[in-house]
Amino acid sequence: MSARAADQPSTSASSKDWMFCPISGYMLELDPVRGVAHCPMTGYSKSLQELSSIRIESTTNMEEYRRQFNLEPLVKDDSEMQETERVRATVDEKCPQCGHQGMEFYTMQLRSADEGQTVFYECPDCRYKYSTNT
Repeated sequence: MSARAADQPSTSASSKDWMFCPISGYMLELDPVRGVAHCPMTGYSKSLQELSSIRIESTTNMEEYRRQFNLEPLVKDDSEMQETERVRATVDEKCPQCGHQGMEFYTMQLRSADEGQTVFYECPDCRYKYSTNT
């Protein structure tokens, strides 16, 4: 058995049973004025004091959640990044770092809509990068 800190609750709930009426299965409604959680269908009630001692732990697998709701990942992993390498346009400009003729570039709208775009340049030879606001 592991030692428990004095401020940790004494009860643990691995499921969400504490949220539901054991008779009807309805979700208990919290009534802080009366100090109870009660079922609107059966009248079953449980003291909020009793619920305050329950420790709740939850684990979510984000990959399963993403697949279940058909969501695109916010951050792509390395294998996805390699598959979707950017194709950049080139401009006939000399690299200020190494002198290579031909810079790759792309644009992004980083400032407010009434201002110009930011143009990002990268040398394909030495990978020197710089940007300008247009």
